[in-house]
Amino acid sequence: MSASNASAAEEPLLFEKQGGVATLTLNRPEARNALTPAMFLDLERLLLEIEADDEVRAVVLTGAGRGFSAGADLKPVSKEERRRAEAPSFPGDAGGDILDRGNRCILRLRQLPKPVLGSINGDAVGIACSLALATDLRIASATARFGVVFSRIGLGPDGGASHLLRELVGTAKALELLFTGDLIDAAEALRLGLVNQVVPADELAGATRELAERLAQGPILAHAAAKAAVYASANLPFASLLDFEARNQRSISRSEDVKEGIRAFLERRKPEFRGR
Repeated sequence: MSASNASAAEEPLLFEKQGGVATLTLNRPEARNALTPAMFLDLERLLLEIEADDEVRAVVLTGAGRGFSAGADLKPVSKEERRRAEAPSFPGDAGGDILDRGNRCILRLRQLPKPVLGSINGDAVGIACSLALATDLRIASATARFGVVFSRIGLGPDGGASHLLRELVGTAKALELLFTGDLIDAAEALRLGLVNQVVPADELAGATRELAERLAQGPILAHAAAKAAVYASANLPFASLLDFEARNQRSISRSEDVKEGIRAFLERRKPEFRGR
């Protein structure tokens, strides 16, 4: 939901668009931003809107307060509340429980043809850790911690945690984190490659904004091609990946952005990419 429709205190998910950057903020700080089916419903709807909005060229996902998210909200709800949360809500919405909705949001983050920057302001655990790792780049506060803590309550992984961890830290470390459910701090997350940067807590917002604006001013068509190729490379033979890249490159080479990039290079100035 948009922050313009109600006070921030009433909105579990905030949306702001400024200078080509869309910011999505998990906003239940009193519950450590625990995720509900309704929050994932709003997140999926907003991700669909962002994908269709040419003015948005980069996305930031963060949390309000001192934490990113404590994961799924485990508090019991009534059958009526569950029914309302799981029912289809907008055209194209398939409905579903928190796993269905969460999985679709995580998949949309990976498939969105725009850079997604995770600004991890505190603990990201359970399915929220999966959500954080599904962003393309991650800046973490020095106070942040990450944990795939499913095993602590007898659950297996969800939200793509097994795949996301394995591609970032390798099989053995992924299994160690899933088996133990241990929390790792920001410094260890940086060492393992779970995050790209770690900054002091009071510098996180500024560092996030700086990188997001840089991405938003960049060649959005090239960003989309790079993102698609990197994620496709996990499942394609190398020869097929070469063809995949070549097809995208031929398409992009006919764009106005490439013409502008070449002109700017020859004129020794900064290019102005417009995404077309």
